[in-house]
Amino acid sequence: MNKKDVGRKIKEFRNLQGLTQAELAEAVHMHEKQISRIEAGVHFPTFDNFMKILTVLNVEMKDFDMSQKVEKNSLRKKTLKIIQRANNKELKFYASVLEAMQKCLDETEETVK
Repeated sequence: MNKKDVGRKIKEFRNLQGLTQAELAEAVHMHEKQISRIEAGVHFPTFDNFMKILTVLNVEMKDFDMSQKVEKNSLRKKTLKIIQRANNKELKFYASVLEAMQKCLDETEETVK
């Protein structure tokens, strides 16, 4: 794991929890600048701070598995890129749209049966 990957994952999990850098910093008793530098990949967190961050973000060490599957489906790959770049507000929107579309598909399948 390099600093950039660790920082990216922390930011990703923080956004999923709907926390700002300031809120995470306060929860783990760190300065907001430290969180910013960690997320930017400038610094590694200390082990103790890393464990505090994991606890606050409700994630486990295994969730930081940096091995990524190689996606061969180009449409899936494109969609995943969009999702990975999305902020929390965009993710909520995408999720609601996808849920509505899935509901329509499920209803269509029920009608066809």
